Amino acid sequence: MRRLLVIPFLLASCAGGDSPGGLFTEATAPAGIRFQLVSGASGKRFLPETMLGGLGWIDYDRDGDYDLYLANGHSDSYNADQPGKEEDRLYRNNGNGTFTDATAAAGLGDRRYSSGVAVGDYDNDGDSDLLVTNFGRNTLYRNNGDGTFADITEAAGLVETGFNASAVWFDMEDDGDLDLYIARYLRYHPHTSKHCREKENTVYCHPKFFPGEPDLLYRNLGNGKFEEIGRQAGIAKAGDQEGKGLGVVAFDFNRDGFQDIYVANDTTPNFLWKSSGTGSFTDMGYAMGVALSADGKAQAGMGIDLADVNGDGWTDLYVTNFAQETNALYLGSKEGSFTESCQRCNLGNTFIPLGFGTLFVDADLDGDPDIVTVNGHVNDLVELTDPGKGSTYKQRPNLFLNDGTGKFTERAEAGGAFFQERYVGRGLASSDYDNDGVSDLAVMTLDRSAILLRGSNPQHHNSLVIKLEGTKSNRDGYGARVEVEVQGRKQVFEVQSARSYLSACDPRLVVGLGRAPAADRVTVYWPSGKAQALAAVPASKRTLVIKED
Repeated sequence: MRRLLVIPFLLASCAGGDSPGGLFTEATAPAGIRFQLVSGASGKRFLPETMLGGLGWIDYDRDGDYDLYLANGHSDSYNADQPGKEEDRLYRNNGNGTFTDATAAAGLGDRRYSSGVAVGDYDNDGDSDLLVTNFGRNTLYRNNGDGTFADITEAAGLVETGFNASAVWFDMEDDGDLDLYIARYLRYHPHTSKHCREKENTVYCHPKFFPGEPDLLYRNLGNGKFEEIGRQAGIAKAGDQEGKGLGVVAFDFNRDGFQDIYVANDTTPNFLWKSSGTGSFTDMGYAMGVALSADGKAQAGMGIDLADVNGDGWTDLYVTNFAQETNALYLGSKEGSFTESCQRCNLGNTFIPLGFGTLFVDADLDGDPDIVTVNGHVNDLVELTDPGKGSTYKQRPNLFLNDGTGKFTERAEAGGAFFQERYVGRGLASSDYDNDGVSDLAVMTLDRSAILLRGSNPQHHNSLVIKLEGTKSNRDGYGARVEVEVQGRKQVFEVQSARSYLSACDPRLVVGLGRAPAADRVTVYWPSGKAQALAAVPASKRTLVIKED
């Protein structure tokens, strides 16, 4: 039985700023972000060179301003499983719209060939810790609480190696400790890889030439150590026709109180791992309708995000796929099953691009989730080797605005100049980095490296920014469901950090209220089973911290 506590809440109402350039304006140079993504591409076309590009938001110094971590490869991709010369970078948010490189001061700067980022307070000590997925061995950095980090990978037991991709922190047993799921891609190494050719050109090999690599599941033992339990938990499916994971999210699809795992696999059926709540999982992808396309085919899944797009109260999934495959929009139902509805929801024009990072963001703050996707081919010679199909290496991003019923319209012109240009897009992560009540975006590309986009509010809509702090539940509140009621309409969110492709988002919820001056009610359903509510919560730029009582 859930216990519901209703608390009246008062804050001053205000709205975001104005921008004549569209919903997003590039702020990379003014913010002081100067980063070069190094893939080590030498013309031999080793696969890690085209699959990297993760980044993540983390408030590592607990000052309320979210800082930006940028994962890097290095210049020797042939030895990608070994440390190189180049390093990842941490940019500290100065709180005035600018950032300072704090990599050395924070004790960071991973020199391994990095893929992705996941952020979570795994030891529940009040500060965010950092996981970097790499080709080879991953790296776990414990936050010391004084602005510095310690590499505790070996001591924590994260010793497995492989072609690691996206990762997510989640609490699989509702014991208050965050566990870790890491999606792994292929059994592949540059030293032993075959070389693929098309029209007398060396190209990046298709994943069909390599078996999938089993994903990893680490149980948090609560003493600073982890145990890898993937095989006994039942999630270690891999091979020619299984695995090949790239994107991952955690959410409770059937609302039984336990976090389930959804994995986007490349050219093989996607996984939906239903949790037993005791550390074992069953793949329900086929049964629940999220393993394949609408016509029953496995697609090349890359990035994932989730939201309630049509306002029916149930979580929906969006997956980006390969060129000449539409992205997939799986609409959820109260039975826990899903229906692929890309065409019905006006997203059929995702057929040409090759999608990677994707997010549900209420870009116009009108109270429904819109879709942002960054695109870019994996074959830098595609215009030469595959002419006539409209595929290009650099591709334009997508901005799809939601009409409130789950029907989308592409509105690149409303997004601003970024959406008019072409990039080789990979990672995408959201944050309200300037604390103005509007979502901002960080993008990683292979051609322009990191790009920072500041969100604006040209319609002067109201918003509410919510951050959870668990006490019995994990401190981050990951896995909590938040329902926000505004003038008879309900928005549903699931709190998490790792989403998109190789990326970690600011875990705060930016809730668009439209013209409404307040949310009528905010209800939090914690992983612990508790529920608590706030009544009459006015719009505000300030972060509303809800602590589990």
